[in-house]
Amino acid sequence: MHTGTKTLLAVAMATFISGSAFADDQGTGKIKFKGVVIDAPCSIAPDSVDKEIDLGQITTAVINANKKSSPVAVDINLENCQLDDPGDETDTPITKVDVTFTSASTDATDTSLMSNTYASGAQNVGIRLLDNADANITLGTASEVALLAGSTTQTLHFKAQMEVLSGKTATAGQVESTANYVLAYK
Repeated sequence: MHTGTKTLLAVAMATFISGSAFADDQGTGKIKFKGVVIDAPCSIAPDSVDKEIDLGQITTAVINANKKSSPVAVDINLENCQLDDPGDETDTPITKVDVTFTSASTDATDTSLMSNTYASGAQNVGIRLLDNADANITLGTASEVALLAGSTTQTLHFKAQMEVLSGKTATAGQVESTANYVLAYK
């Protein structure tokens, strides 16, 4: 056999072998992981860091008649809480947390009503956050929530609803908005 023929045969075999290695790859993807280490008495559960709440589907007739949808639960789950020994020099047990909600997009006449940010979505409809007693939450103002003494897990209960802008009529379409929250333990 010629040296050139041996080389050609080796290249052909290498191509065949490497070609079969790629045949087993029937799809690829990427997974991005993220997290934050915080200096706080409780960790925020992964399901509460970037939450998505489905407010349901409501007819224009019902929302325009009632001026709002039924409230939906919005829970912030905390875990690994160390309330009796907060780790600071006071050693005073932590009994409450202030939760402050904010939104980059609010209604001009009611700054505690989040605007619909869905492009070409429903008109004259916003999203309102409520406390656990169904009272309106003022965006940018702390809402105090009592914590369960001695519990390593805590659930902060809030609600949200779609709401028709004052004096307006809602139209059909998607409704979307984003709220951020900050916790301050005390």
